[in-house]
Amino acid sequence: MLLNQRGVAGMTLQEVAEQLGLKTTAVTYYFRYKEQLITAVFEDSLTRLKAMADEAAKAATPRQRVDRYLQIYFAHYAAGLRGETRPLAILSEIRALENDASSHLIARYQSIFRLVRAFFGPTDTPEQKLTLTGRAQMLNEAIFWSAIWLKHYEIADFDNVRRQFMQILDGGIAGTPDNIELPPLRSTTRVDAGDSYASFLKIATRLLNEVGYKGTSIDRIAAELNLTKGSFYHHLPTKDDLILQCFENSYKRLWELYEQATQARLSKWHTLISIIANAMKYQFEGDYPLLRTTALQALPDNVRHIPYEHFQSTTLFLTGLIVDACGEGAVRNINPLIASHIIMSTINSAFDIRSWAAKQDMEQAVGTYLQGITHGIFDPAQPA
Repeated sequence: MLLNQRGVAGMTLQEVAEQLGLKTTAVTYYFRYKEQLITAVFEDSLTRLKAMADEAAKAATPRQRVDRYLQIYFAHYAAGLRGETRPLAILSEIRALENDASSHLIARYQSIFRLVRAFFGPTDTPEQKLTLTGRAQMLNEAIFWSAIWLKHYEIADFDNVRRQFMQILDGGIAGTPDNIELPPLRSTTRVDAGDSYASFLKIATRLLNEVGYKGTSIDRIAAELNLTKGSFYHHLPTKDDLILQCFENSYKRLWELYEQATQARLSKWHTLISIIANAMKYQFEGDYPLLRTTALQALPDNVRHIPYEHFQSTTLFLTGLIVDACGEGAVRNINPLIASHIIMSTINSAFDIRSWAAKQDMEQAVGTYLQGITHGIFDPAQPA
């Protein structure tokens, strides 16, 4: 629980001991260093996640496997809320550990990912592997992201929420089965070489996405820009201020995509698709991405609500676009709020599959990933 609240950088053994009503030495008897306890927490979560995937894999069809995966996850999450089991750790924090521990845990997660990818069928050809990798990434991240919003529902309503969640995965949000024409992909936001403040935000956002809060140092940012640390502190007094500004900047860049679509007088449906597609492009290019939610955990409690409110605002904004597009007849009858959360998780996690995107041209990568949102993650010809 503390790891999910504080992140790798913020959690301490002293706080763990205090929560248990023990002295710190009672914890260090078992885990001499904080990293040992954190690694054990991740190992435990990965073991339980694998058990979920193993159980779901026994179902007969791709749709049944995914639905079973959702059932097991939602039941586990409900048990956590009732205090009957431990919550799963937020796995994106694995990257904040030292190399040896991180590499081992990432390898374990990758084996689970391959198991989830197999829900959808064999990967006999490179094309099949690319397609199913994108679907597995979207599925896992949508499930992990649900930990952010599922707690706002009554446990008694979880079955209904899961059904609506599955409805979006199975068929997408588009009101017609016709192929969606990919909107023009815009150039990534340019940063003037002489604008040191904007350059700091650009480099910091990429590093935070790659190595997390702990691995992103002011020294490293300044070195990449060939500037002094003093240049940084001229603009931002602390590292936490930097993260807040990176969140603010990412929110602003999403809003700029909306304004561009509005100026082009696009329909609400094409506005929505344009925002999603171009946000994916930012993530796939990786040079100047949108900031991932993983940086939230490292922020102090007294300021963490600021970026969280931005995410809430963005989700509600996307919900409004979906409702308007439904009025145009372009979106089918789905839960627009849950759809918005799935869109947010898909954009958020796209940064992590840059190597997948690099094996295709940009339009193909964006189109394939976008297809999961518009038309779902299953082949229509596959049996239910």
